[in-house]
Amino acid sequence: MKIEMSKTFYKRLEKSIEGYEFEVGILDDKPHKLPIESPLFGPPNLKEYAGGQVRPTSRIASELTIGDVLIENMKRLGINLLLQPFQNPESELNRFTTAFLRFASAKKGTLRRVENLLQAVVRNPILRQEYGKNKGSTADNKGFDRHLFDTGQMFKAIRARAKRV
Repeated sequence: MKIEMSKTFYKRLEKSIEGYEFEVGILDDKPHKLPIESPLFGPPNLKEYAGGQVRPTSRIASELTIGDVLIENMKRLGINLLLQPFQNPESELNRFTTAFLRFASAKKGTLRRVENLLQAVVRNPILRQEYGKNKGSTADNKGFDRHLFDTGQMFKAIRARAKRV
């Protein structure tokens, strides 16, 4: 079976697709706050965020910004956490692409849905712990074992934005 598209349809689709620009990462960089340390003896002081435990955030800012923390983690792991998910064909990338094409071609759905799916492409591998585990000493210090999570600030700051150009 052979499907042919008219040149006008192709040009219209191309124009609507190329009319958007996407950004994903730390789009609003802020100072990174230090965690509240747990007591040496006794249960750790933890709260829930994104389906697991994190340490509460203090009001004391570290020397780093949230973006610096992301960069340090990427250097430590030797992985670009923002680009790596786009290399995996089984990621949420297919859902994002489908939603974007539906939105761009027929205006079905919302641009916010497309942004949320793009954000999920980067965030979900972190949630699924695809980048490894904590060392035992790190897990003991934090009081839980969630790699790339401490206070949740970095994860929360990973955002996506779509702009019409």
